[in-house]
Amino acid sequence: MTIYDNVSHEARDLYFYAINDEKLYRQQREPIEKNLQRKYDKGIYDAEKAVKLWLYFAETAAKQYHELFRYEDTSIYQKWYHAFPPSVRQEFAELAEIDHRDLMKERAE
Repeated sequence: MTIYDNVSHEARDLYFYAINDEKLYRQQREPIEKNLQRKYDKGIYDAEKAVKLWLYFAETAAKQYHELFRYEDTSIYQKWYHAFPPSVRQEFAELAEIDHRDLMKERAE
């Protein structure tokens, strides 16, 4: 069992899209990771605050994903926040936090 098994399809799909997009990586993910790594190294890392930070990344990713893949018909997902409601973005943020924290732990060992 992996950390991805307990996440909705929508959150997992958005997460994999986001972590593989070069533009999102450079503009937002890389600075977030560097910020959190500094806090982790100093011993002041707070998982709850990290999730809040990852929520910003989730929102940006959701908007970009929706813009790229939206359908022009009368879909029920006409707005990005309908396609990726707060619960999905929260799942994304929690997944990102766990995934990145695990990576930081591996680096520390």
